[in-house]
Amino acid sequence: MVKKGGTFAFQDLFHEKRIYGDIEDLLETIRSGGVESVEFSSTKDSKFIPRALNLPFMVGTIGIIYGKK
Repeated sequence: MVKKGGTFAFQDLFHEKRIYGDIEDLLETIRSGGVESVEFSSTKDSKFIPRALNLPFMVGTIGIIYGKK
């Protein structure tokens, strides 16, 4: 449980629609839970990940959700 004013970060397979659905819907659900700010960072768009690893079965479906409650 994150206390009010605390920060959080989660890394998971957020691009897997069959698990999480649409990212914007997920973020809106999190916001409706009393979160002050929430952001999504997609690792598949990151330049620091080599192309060979940026495949759907590797890190291509990973994202990071972070914010402040």
